[in-house]
Amino acid sequence: MTDLLSLSFSADSSLIQYSNASQWTQIDSGSTYLTRDANASATFNFNGTLIAVLGTVLFDQPVRNFTDSPLSYVLDGNNDLTFLFNASSPTVYASQELSGGPHTLSIRLISENTTLSISGGNITTSLPDEPPNGSHHRTIAIVAGTLGACIVLVVICLALFLFNRRQRQYPSTPYALGPLQANLPSTKEAFTSPKYSNHGIVFTQSTDSVNILPHVKAPAPPSSLPEPYRSPTPTRTRPKPAAQRKRTLS
Repeated sequence: MTDLLSLSFSADSSLIQYSNASQWTQIDSGSTYLTRDANASATFNFNGTLIAVLGTVLFDQPVRNFTDSPLSYVLDGNNDLTFLFNASSPTVYASQELSGGPHTLSIRLISENTTLSISGGNITTSLPDEPPNGSHHRTIAIVAGTLGACIVLVVICLALFLFNRRQRQYPSTPYALGPLQANLPSTKEAFTSPKYSNHGIVFTQSTDSVNILPHVKAPAPPSSLPEPYRSPTPTRTRPKPAAQRKRTLS
């Protein structure tokens, strides 16, 4: 939606240039300019997109058709026939929407026995359109996403720093699992049937860490090892001479 700025001006504003001063009369302390001279004109130099001129048109004699304009309008050098005159309305002239920029309007009295008074008017200017809401929301989303990504990155870096610092202070030891346990089948069928893998034997790993299992202190080795066992060497006896055998026998 386009925003509009409306500015009011008085009859003695510098925006208005009246024709010969003898053709116009100031009344109400200069707040209204009045003329009865045919061909008297007032020129408005303004910058805006709409203009409305306020005043009155009075006829010395009753008229049958109040829509016949006793005024002529020249806008930017061209006759403007878009305004529908109404003698009972306080609006002497109202333009259609114009392009932004400077414009010139000339109002001339062309009917005799008619009084034209100008008391002021309004000039409307269209303000520049603001960026669409979609672009504004898209910009907010981009900024929020970038900020969120930066925060996540900072949190990750901080977590890695604290983890490495803790690892340096408290070096971890490898976790050792307990011994492997074998559960024998409870039935003969489970042991002999080919339907069961491993003949029904189920192996499970103990969840008890080796570090918490009771340790048995190994005996200290002896200070000196015993001599190795040697079998006794048999002794051979020599046979006695024959003379000694005879002597022994006798």
